[in-house]
Amino acid sequence: METTLLFKTLLILSFQLGIVLFVCFYCLNGARKAYENNTSFLGMLFRGSVNMKGQLDLIPYLKVKDTFPKQMSKKIGKDDYETKQADNQDEVIELLRQNYFHASTEGQPWMVYFFLIWIVAMFGTLFLVSVFDVSPLIGFLTFTITSASFGPLLALVMLEMDENDGYTALKIVLVVTILTGYIGYNDFYSFSENTVFGAILMVSLLGLLLFNLARFFIDIGRRTTRMAAIFGAFLFSLFLLYDFNVIKKREAIFDSNNWETALEMAFILYLDVINLLLEILEAMSNSS
Repeated sequence: METTLLFKTLLILSFQLGIVLFVCFYCLNGARKAYENNTSFLGMLFRGSVNMKGQLDLIPYLKVKDTFPKQMSKKIGKDDYETKQADNQDEVIELLRQNYFHASTEGQPWMVYFFLIWIVAMFGTLFLVSVFDVSPLIGFLTFTITSASFGPLLALVMLEMDENDGYTALKIVLVVTILTGYIGYNDFYSFSENTVFGAILMVSLLGLLLFNLARFFIDIGRRTTRMAAIFGAFLFSLFLLYDFNVIKKREAIFDSNNWETALEMAFILYLDVINLLLEILEAMSNSS
């Protein structure tokens, strides 16, 4: 019996999100073991603190350079730093009193490598499934590399805020995805055929991208950043509605129920879900 386009799409999407979560949880577990054994994981060490709920919260950091001289830095402007050299421990202590911090660290910047692989694989998948007419197997392979390399990055984001809140964010994303999938696919409203709705989504996305770009150049308050993240989470929830509805419409098109189309739609939904998760994490990290 022929399976539906939705089934094919969800099969691919579930597999890819499963890879992200598996690698993410593996890294979080590795971080916890590194903390318990006082060792490093992926080039990072971890401090333990307790959040307001009494839960263990791991804080990643890089090992300070043991040998002298040591570079010490202090922020003197939005993007400006003053750097001094400490030739012994007494000079280190004195600079720490002046609000300098250690700039000389040891360890491999593994996350930089994961980020570069993720960027290349993600854009490669985007072009392979949307532009070039290639075998679905090749697109699926680059898609899998994208998911596997994003797992450690997601773990780092969760550790930088509070991994316990990260688990809550994952639950929220799961509920939102199921609800939007049910509403969008059951065609309560033709979201994908409403040009005004689609235009609003694209203009809103452009505005969100410009806002995030502006954060690199100007100081924006935590409250404003949190409101923008909440808006972003709402926006990508609407994108999920729109894209699930697209699947419903494409099933009615002749010769669209194939693995090529399913791979394309799975990647689109994947980007919606990942962006939704990141926006929720951003909102939660700026809530205090």
